[in-house]
Amino acid sequence: MKIISVLILLCAYISANNIEITIIYGNDMPDKVVNTTYDEGATTALDLLKQVSDVVTAKKGRFTFVRSIDGVEWNEQKFGWFYLMDGKSVKKMAENYVLKNEKSMMWVYKVEACY
Repeated sequence: MKIISVLILLCAYISANNIEITIIYGNDMPDKVVNTTYDEGATTALDLLKQVSDVVTAKKGRFTFVRSIDGVEWNEQKFGWFYLMDGKSVKKMAENYVLKNEKSMMWVYKVEACY
């Protein structure tokens, strides 16, 4: 029985990828940096964010937007939450971006480009 438990834990460790998550709040709050793991092909960017922060989302049509991370709220037509994977901008909603072999995820609170 112990051998089976050890094998299960070993398989879980091997299939889990390490990732560094950075959250830049854009105010007087210090940035947050967390190292964690995720299951490749099964974890979305939104799942991962929710693992390390208090997240509030809102549906608008068929899209889910991040409205607040750790109490820093989206400000309609001025500021919003954006994310990057391995330093690159992503053109998918966080709930639809399934992680494959990424090593870093960054969430940034910044002025929205279109308002």
